[in-house]
Amino acid sequence: MDPGEKTQLRDFVVSISAAALIALLIIGGLYVYAGNWPPMVVVESGSMQHSSTYAYLGDLNIGDMVVVKRVSSVSQIVTYVQGAESHFSTYGEFGNVIIYKPYGSSNVVPIIHRAIVYIQYNKTGGGYNIPSLAGLNDSEWFVMTPSGPEHYVNNIMYNVELTNVGYTHTPVIIPVKQMIRSARFSGFITMGDHNHAAYGENATDQALGIFPLPVKIQWVEGIAVGLLPYVGLIKLYFDGGIPAETPQNSVVALVVIIVAVAATIFSAEYILETLRRRKEGEGDQENRESD
Repeated sequence: MDPGEKTQLRDFVVSISAAALIALLIIGGLYVYAGNWPPMVVVESGSMQHSSTYAYLGDLNIGDMVVVKRVSSVSQIVTYVQGAESHFSTYGEFGNVIIYKPYGSSNVVPIIHRAIVYIQYNKTGGGYNIPSLAGLNDSEWFVMTPSGPEHYVNNIMYNVELTNVGYTHTPVIIPVKQMIRSARFSGFITMGDHNHAAYGENATDQALGIFPLPVKIQWVEGIAVGLLPYVGLIKLYFDGGIPAETPQNSVVALVVIIVAVAATIFSAEYILETLRRRKEGEGDQENRESD
């Protein structure tokens, strides 16, 4: 192996080692920050998108990746109702997006949906307390009693309507009566942003049957933090194919990213090789002059 080939091999090994070290540092840092393994998940469906045909950057679209930051208490999660009061929003809507596993099972695909409201089971009265409703204006919610709309937050026995929710600005019904029949424990009512647009007022996970019970805090893997758009489409492609409902601009954006990364790598390699040859040429010139 001549000196030039040895130099190229050395540069290649150094480049691969440096890339591997950087990747390990990034993954390790994400793990420490998130407290979960794996620290990131891929959005696999369009249930959180804000359009059926276009992926808006900043929302959660098919193929986006998010960090799953571990939480251990209800107070660490801001629901849609709480966010509407405090003006806290993530991914284009009020409140946190949570990642949860139904029943806490490790054998199911995690669901990535928005926490709408936390309902507290009232063991004495048999209904549900929803104290966060008190932070909203009366025009934004009401209890759907047989005698008409009412406003109270303790021992609610009837469904609750939130009157102006999400990017569609339409009602959502909190299925309290269903929870009294089937659950009788505290938890989060959850919903996909796009499911609301597609299915209307009965679009919560609980009403649709995506998961029929309130989500216990013990079943929550974490809250979604950060966003790496489009890149998760690569994983979906190798896992069985990119979903047919994926917005076309997401695929185009991924292709642009791949081309840009490849061009950057090849450009860097070309520049390094040019500098190496120039340095070798200068060395040869100095040797000839010394002779």
